[in-house]
Amino acid sequence: MSLLNQLQESSFLKINRSPDFDHFRSIEELCEARSIPVDCKGFAASFASLRLKSCSVYLQQTFPRILQARYHVTGAMVAFPMNDAASLTLNGVTSSERTLIFVKGRVACEIFEPQSNLFGVVHVDCIEDRGWPGEADSARLIAIQPALMEALQALTLKVLTLASQSPALLLQPQMIECIEESLLQAVDLAMASASPLCEGKGLSLTHYLTLVRKFDDFLAANAGKTVYSADVARQLGVSVRTLHNAVVAIRGMSMHRYTRLRRLWDVRQRLVRMPPPQSIRAVALLNGFWHMGEFAALYRELFGQSPQQSLASVRKQADDLS
Repeated sequence: MSLLNQLQESSFLKINRSPDFDHFRSIEELCEARSIPVDCKGFAASFASLRLKSCSVYLQQTFPRILQARYHVTGAMVAFPMNDAASLTLNGVTSSERTLIFVKGRVACEIFEPQSNLFGVVHVDCIEDRGWPGEADSARLIAIQPALMEALQALTLKVLTLASQSPALLLQPQMIECIEESLLQAVDLAMASASPLCEGKGLSLTHYLTLVRKFDDFLAANAGKTVYSADVARQLGVSVRTLHNAVVAIRGMSMHRYTRLRRLWDVRQRLVRMPPPQSIRAVALLNGFWHMGEFAALYRELFGQSPQQSLASVRKQADDLS
């Protein structure tokens, strides 16, 4: 049983569980997010949230995805893996099991998660007097000492478990303040040992970020058209190799696979949004899929169901509401 499934909602702890990707909701208090699933089979995503006095604590189960997030945090947000199996890439820099994600202010981030991850998150309203590193409106990965990461993980789980199983204890005088101070001290210690990852790659990754976002704009403006890598690279003023390297660094996959994923996702969006399309074939053709057998196989591999099943599910929901 996962850590999140061991928690129960209480008067202090709120839990959001998403039954499938179509009903997935991100932590809206932290960012505006757009997720493109890399694999929907066995989908399981949820988060628990606990509000203390001047900070919030979250436990978030994610899924394999490309995440385009525009953070808008007051103070700062610290996210950290709750086990040794976590894996993600933030703006082209790959994390490790001893890595914090540190976000201050407003910043757009490109994140690739090749697998489902379990993260703890601490959002602090104000950090002016804490001496934490980093510029305003920035996001980066920070490596910390293993023992400090383990302490932060254990304390986060202990706090959430207390809010789930013994919420009445939080009503005692000064209890919330004491819990919050313990948590902030653990983050303080982690930050004191912090060292930024891959500082030397900053210039090239900034260039890659800009290039991939231009590539996204190109794909959006040319939905349904055949994308020739040489033509795209020429329009963006780079070589095919540079464009490919940029997509791999930021999106975690080849340019061809990413383009196909974007188009499959657009098909999905059109199938599950009302009003219903004229036909599955028409939607597939609109997104450049001319071989229906191959399209159906790719769709099933990604979403775990056929296009017909997706459409039937939406129509059933519409009938139930009518």
